[in-house]
Amino acid sequence: MGIGAEEKKPLLVQLNGQYYDIADFAPKHPGGTKVLNRLAGEEIGEFMRGEKRIMGVRHEHSEAAYNMLERYNVNTIQKGDPLIESKSGMLFKVGSLGSEYWHWIHQPYDGTLRLFDSDILESMTRTSWWVVPAVWIPIVVVFSVISVFSFSSSTDVYNSVLLWSAWFVIGVLTWTLTEYSLHRWVFHWKPSPKSPNQILLHFLAHGLHHKTPMDGDRLVFPPVPAALIVGFFYVIYSNTFQWPVFCAFGAGKLFGYVMYDMVHYYLHHGSPRPRSNLHFRKVYHHNHHFKNFDVGFGISTSLWDYVFHTLGMGPL
Repeated sequence: MGIGAEEKKPLLVQLNGQYYDIADFAPKHPGGTKVLNRLAGEEIGEFMRGEKRIMGVRHEHSEAAYNMLERYNVNTIQKGDPLIESKSGMLFKVGSLGSEYWHWIHQPYDGTLRLFDSDILESMTRTSWWVVPAVWIPIVVVFSVISVFSFSSSTDVYNSVLLWSAWFVIGVLTWTLTEYSLHRWVFHWKPSPKSPNQILLHFLAHGLHHKTPMDGDRLVFPPVPAALIVGFFYVIYSNTFQWPVFCAFGAGKLFGYVMYDMVHYYLHHGSPRPRSNLHFRKVYHHNHHFKNFDVGFGISTSLWDYVFHTLGMGPL
């Protein structure tokens, strides 16, 4: 599908904790579109006050400029949006957005959306971060122990631990590729604007996260649907590998998934030390959401972004 009006991308900047979508203003900016593109996703207060240079230029903006900026405040734009302000379930209404859907999900809403009318169903869409390690880490430990004991039937304990370690690490690395592949080719698959069902499917898979990136109860994957996916791969891997290899590999891949969910949650809600690796990852992922959602697909690692040439941006 070619680039057209229906595929217009937001151009988000931040000022004093508020997001502004200045995509429509960018072609009219006196300093040029390139300047604003460079600042996408960034806090622009210091630049507007003339305290920092951008592309070699420092300019103190007038009160009129601030007033003009307010026209593009995302909160103002979203006032009156029936899907956001609805007190009833909005999930099955999202397909009605049609060609507006892609732009709509990339204008972030700092809040939560009610998906279902039923309080029971609504509660099942929410998962606290600690539930993920509480459910899956014991299984990782059990399968790791089984693997070591199974290997030890044909070799000594030292070599059994080495074999478990090797296959565990391979499992973790396999997860990082799975994570990247899902994020890039499944979660960022673009649904047809003419298909409400495709829009609904994408919204459930990932669109909701981009629309409400700070909704802490919808950042990690609920264990019940996760169990179905784990069961699917259990059948495949247990019939592909020898039992001790499967236990080590499966434990490693499951551990990789748990670490991904924990890192992802921390990148949205944690406060890492400046210039630390986690701070870089936080900014890297922030830029995926607010600067350019077509790059920076790696969450727990940038390895596959390097391999597939989709490297995003860290801190300026």
